[in-house]
Amino acid sequence: MKICFAPIFAIAAFIPCAEAGFVNPVIPSWRGAAGTEYMGWENFTSAYGGANLPDAPNSDNLGGLYNFGAGAVLTSTQNIYGTTAPLFISMLGGMATASKNPLEVVLNISAAGSVIDLNSIALTLMDNGGGVLRLNPRLAEIRSDQPFSFGGRVQTLSFSWNLQPNLIAATQWQINFSGTGPNTSLDAVSLDMNFIPAPGALSVLAMLCGVGVNCGRRRL
Repeated sequence: MKICFAPIFAIAAFIPCAEAGFVNPVIPSWRGAAGTEYMGWENFTSAYGGANLPDAPNSDNLGGLYNFGAGAVLTSTQNIYGTTAPLFISMLGGMATASKNPLEVVLNISAAGSVIDLNSIALTLMDNGGGVLRLNPRLAEIRSDQPFSFGGRVQTLSFSWNLQPNLIAATQWQINFSGTGPNTSLDAVSLDMNFIPAPGALSVLAMLCGVGVNCGRRRL
């Protein structure tokens, strides 16, 4: 850990912040494959209201991360730190390919101080016709949890969603989460989306084709 200096109302103050990086995050085996999206945030540039674009290596530039929690500042290590109120994070983006919902989504969060509210995590998918689908994660995991020397915890959290195909012809996505109180330092975030069927689903499709289900176009 580090002690970081950041100005608050023109007065220099000590602000605790975590070293960049996750501890034991969930990294899906399909990251980087065709039909997937990956975005990672390691260094933030806006503490309040502005877009933080993905900056991790090999990130797709398909979304932004915003904090709408008042009183937040950037630390010297480019964390977002909530000084007087909880962080309220919204991640917004679009689809790289045609309208469709992802089949798998994995979110990792690294933060220190006041912990992230596990009940605040939600994924929302939206189409161009006004349709909205809001989903809580199927699985939430505390992947690493250690005491923080300045109070609170240092945690790596992972959240995952598994969706059926064709739930919504999504063109936009949004993920929201928040802190449980002031003094949360958001260190890093990663987001993976998989739009292709899992290998098991492909095997079932191949089996159906093998037993006579018409899986192609009729010959003329």
